[in-house]
Amino acid sequence: MRLAVRGTESRTGQRLRTAQPSEPLPRAIGLGRRKKPPTVLDATAGLCRDAMVLAHLGCQVTAIERVPALALFSLLASQDAGLEERLEIVLDDALNWLRRPPTSPAVVYLDPMFAERGRAQVKKEMQICRMLAGPVADPAALFGAAAAVATERVVVKRHPHHEPLAVEPSFTVTGGRVRFDVYLTARPD
Repeated sequence: MRLAVRGTESRTGQRLRTAQPSEPLPRAIGLGRRKKPPTVLDATAGLCRDAMVLAHLGCQVTAIERVPALALFSLLASQDAGLEERLEIVLDDALNWLRRPPTSPAVVYLDPMFAERGRAQVKKEMQICRMLAGPVADPAALFGAAAAVATERVVVKRHPHHEPLAVEPSFTVTGGRVRFDVYLTARPD
């Protein structure tokens, strides 16, 4: 994947160029509330778009992807974007990794690829990603493992009309087509 093609910028390149800490995902991660960006584990990386945005905004991100083709694509995209120093792509199953993490991240981010309802469909690349990755086998187990590892919070991306993945979140940050449920795992200082 090239971020610039024939003088035009790709969607990913444009997304990175326009990323702001005031957007819903960085706010949910807690980016604007601290001097130093948090360490983030994206346990359901997929195409790594959210992970690349967070790395671009200064977070140290580890992205876990279980599908080799998606992990390779994400690695190439992160190198092309110049993010390889802040974004590590790991080929593994998220539950396996969370059971034996080398370090505890401040934030664990989960995007369990909620099913689309109705006629509107996601873009072709996300439809392909869904076909390759399939749904998260046990979202509740994944959430429990994430909550046990995150030192500050777990952030779960959800469709605005779907129920929370776990118990009632500590708070929610809404976006246009998604919401981010935030579960605090430690008391703020």
